[in-house]
Amino acid sequence: MCLKVSSEFKQLENWLNILIATYGEHPTRGLAKIINYYLNRLLHHNDIHFDGDKRCDYLSMQKYWLWQIKN
Repeated sequence: MCLKVSSEFKQLENWLNILIATYGEHPTRGLAKIINYYLNRLLHHNDIHFDGDKRCDYLSMQKYWLWQIKN
């Protein structure tokens, strides 16, 4: 059952999309760290369970960005 997520959660998702698009044009380790920070905020947000199966998606994304930070 999908419940409505808060505007704060949607704003965090929007920032994440902007940061990922920016990383595509200008990849840096610092930007990868910021992306990981926003993923952490989303994963620990109370609304993560209200929007389908995004938790699994964000956990997969976090593995990728942690790998980017290390390389």
